[in-house]
Amino acid sequence: MIPTSDQQFPEIDVTPLERATGQLDKAITAWQASPSDEFIRDAVIQRFEFTYELSIKMLRRYLKSIAATDDEVNALTFRELIRRAGDLKLLQGDISDWLRFRQARTDTVHTYNEMRALEVAGASTKFASEAQTLLRALKERTRP
Repeated sequence: MIPTSDQQFPEIDVTPLERATGQLDKAITAWQASPSDEFIRDAVIQRFEFTYELSIKMLRRYLKSIAATDDEVNALTFRELIRRAGDLKLLQGDISDWLRFRQARTDTVHTYNEMRALEVAGASTKFASEAQTLLRALKERTRP
């Protein structure tokens, strides 16, 4: 359920997500300027990991704030969580996009493999746009 004008907007501090998305965007911009720089590419991957994990936590936090009980949200599988967020127009991507992001996050442990590292860094670029969409939606529906 989305809060309406007569309902109280949940208090959720989105500042950590705002900082994380900003740092991810900076790293991506630097990497695009120097695509052969492995150090910058690795920074993109690390910032992607952090921003992805934080995005999932913020989704759960928001859904808990509007759910009847925390258990209702705790019981959601990853797919159900993303579908619920999509139904609430918190995300621009669909479940297949988020499954790719999830796989990229899992693959970050294999970034010693050059090809894997490039794939994960590439996925980070698409994810950055998704994280910005989530941030905007949460800012509209919450108050600090």
